[in-house]
Amino acid sequence: MGEKVQTNGSRRQVWNRSAKKTTGGLQRTDLFQDKYGNIKSRKASNKAKKSKNLRKAGWTVKKGQFGAVRISDVKKKPSKKVVKNKSKKRSSKKGGAHHNPRRNR
Repeated sequence: MGEKVQTNGSRRQVWNRSAKKTTGGLQRTDLFQDKYGNIKSRKASNKAKKSKNLRKAGWTVKKGQFGAVRISDVKKKPSKKVVKNKSKKRSSKKGGAHHNPRRNR
């Protein structure tokens, strides 16, 4: 009277215990569900994480920003504003404009 369990099945069937293993040989202990509910292989997931495929493809993360960001956008530093030299007013000593020594000869 026990339910008949298939030997081979899809990942979903293995996850729901209606099959013993997938056609690739994965058992339930080899699988996990991601945050979206998709069934993934632990081994393949860890390999992909270590190989850093996103970084090689030009993507990274940025603090304070959700999701992936292009590496070229992260490397660009905001340009510093160029401060123009303002003309300084000449400080006049006592005597003002008449203090020019050449003029008083």
